[in-house]
Amino acid sequence: MERSFASWEQEAIRCIRCGACQNVCPVFKELQAESTVARGRVKLIRGVLNQDLEITSGFIDKMSLCLMCKACVTNCPSGVQVDKLVEAARKEIAEQKGLSPLKGIIFRFVLKNRRVFNTSMRTGQIFQRLLFRKGPKGQGMLPRMTLGIDKRRLLSPLAPKPFKSMYPEVVKVPDAKMKVAFFTGCMINYIYTDTGKAVINVLKHNGVEVVIPTLQNCCGAPVRINGDYKTAQAMAKANIDVLLKEEVDTVVVACGTCGLTLKEEYAELLAEDQIYAEKAKQLGSKVKDFTEFVVSLAGFQDKMGSLPLKVTYHDPCHLVRGLKVKEQPRQIINSIPGVDFQELNKSDTCCGSGGSFSLYHYELSTKINDNKVKDINQTGAEVVVTGCSACRMHLIDGLNRQNVSVKVMHTAQLLEMAYRAMIHPIEKI
Repeated sequence: MERSFASWEQEAIRCIRCGACQNVCPVFKELQAESTVARGRVKLIRGVLNQDLEITSGFIDKMSLCLMCKACVTNCPSGVQVDKLVEAARKEIAEQKGLSPLKGIIFRFVLKNRRVFNTSMRTGQIFQRLLFRKGPKGQGMLPRMTLGIDKRRLLSPLAPKPFKSMYPEVVKVPDAKMKVAFFTGCMINYIYTDTGKAVINVLKHNGVEVVIPTLQNCCGAPVRINGDYKTAQAMAKANIDVLLKEEVDTVVVACGTCGLTLKEEYAELLAEDQIYAEKAKQLGSKVKDFTEFVVSLAGFQDKMGSLPLKVTYHDPCHLVRGLKVKEQPRQIINSIPGVDFQELNKSDTCCGSGGSFSLYHYELSTKINDNKVKDINQTGAEVVVTGCSACRMHLIDGLNRQNVSVKVMHTAQLLEMAYRAMIHPIEKI
């Protein structure tokens, strides 16, 4: 489908206003306002499309109050692509009203330029202690002053070194069974390097050689979702060129949003560019989430030690509803000896992160997150596992805010622990 705002009118009129979206929208659950649920947003969008409404500050605010969690899309009996409609509206807003100066700088000068981005992150790592203080019990960090971030927002610090700088471009394995490329994404590269290390160690353990392309950059999802398509398209083309140069059959990702972006969104974003649309499809056919890839490996469950842990799992929105990856993480967790897996109530309900949503709408995001923390606490789990770094950070924030002592980690980290426990048995983490 053409990605211009006007072209989405036929999609908008498919909404039969049945209200099924009210039952699953985490934002509506907290605000109870018709304009904040899918059918309300669709009606506003139709108003602008029909020129009955203008793009006002109120309209812009309502379009920002969407987590892009896809819950309404999955539950819509008419199959309305509400998230795509909201994204198209944001694109129109960006074109008519422009981006905020801060977003313009971040998207077009920092994220788009790999060297500038890397330099900015390295500089941020050096000076972060001046702008942030240690969080509760020494965990994470809290803003010392208003920086466009709520002072209560617990953030994970930038790692001392970016993940990509810790490894050669090719991590070789003796008698490798296969070779894959690893798309790290931003948060693994600059914050959660422990997840990246776990991915590498698990793949090495299974005889997989790993290429970590040096020139890969941000997937561009935050840029696209905020409506800056021109910049997002340039970033997509750059990553496509980098990843298709590698002689691999699989591109492994450890983030649902990055995975969905590479697998499907690039092809949609570049649909009007015949050459790159085809390249995007070629790349998309190679993309697999880490858990998808691991369970496809014969014998991945061999040589595991026992982990005497009670574990639960949170489904990231873009992983479970975007990439349709649900059973694979559970297969991995249940294959680990000693693990007592407790299924989380409403495991696929959004945690309230939504990427930058939790920064711009922190108060609302915490209310949504409180429900998730309550459900986690009821499992009695010692560890909550997830497949998204943004979810991990937001869950850590919520758990700390409510003084719940549960460790949060990526699926790759739990599996790495199981392999390590074969040599060095552990009793508790």
